[in-house]
Amino acid sequence: MGLARFYHNELRKGAVELDDSEAHHLIHVLRLQAGDRIELFDGMGGLAEATVADVGRKTAAVEVLSIEHTSPRQTGRVIIATSSAKGQRFDWLMAKCTELGVDELAVVLFERTIKQPHGPAAMQRYQKLTVSAAKQCGRLFLPRLSGPAGLAETVKDLTARYRQGQIVFGGFGEGAAGIRQYCRADADTIAFVGPEGGMTDAEEQLLTEQGAIPVRINANILRVETAAIAFAAILCADR
Repeated sequence: MGLARFYHNELRKGAVELDDSEAHHLIHVLRLQAGDRIELFDGMGGLAEATVADVGRKTAAVEVLSIEHTSPRQTGRVIIATSSAKGQRFDWLMAKCTELGVDELAVVLFERTIKQPHGPAAMQRYQKLTVSAAKQCGRLFLPRLSGPAGLAETVKDLTARYRQGQIVFGGFGEGAAGIRQYCRADADTIAFVGPEGGMTDAEEQLLTEQGAIPVRINANILRVETAAIAFAAILCADR
């Protein structure tokens, strides 16, 4: 097994103190001691080797020995713009999309989106879920989290930042093609996942006016988290 990995958003050589959550994991879950070797990652491509310097009841300090940096992906990025879902189902969506390699998760408020907490506390929770998932799977980059925002605002934001990206969304009409036809490793893909109950006609029209392509994963009606994870798995598989 490799070294235990912990998250710290500002890597630098020398002494570093872990935040409360990471310190708890080091002290009470893994029960590491001073002198044990570990890894730190910053979620932006940085990976450091370190040793545990000091362990208290609730605090942990480490000594960073060396740092390596990996450049972020510039093409073939996968952006999942999804309606939220109830409770732990959305937590699961966040974690699994992180494990699969999604580059950005945008929370979209469609007309039929079920009301959920969407304040700063909710986004902090999602951040913690992505950190935990990244540690588990060995991923160096955390997905960017954006939103929550309405569909029009989300489309404007994402198309401005991913100017060459292709846009797809789940559709059930006769014109909806299989998603595998639109998997391109040389282009960013923005996949919109509507709420349970579906997008309204106006929302689908807004997307098609932006050049979005209706696609299908299979013939079944999927729940929000299933559709988002399926999009993530298919789009990330071949890049």
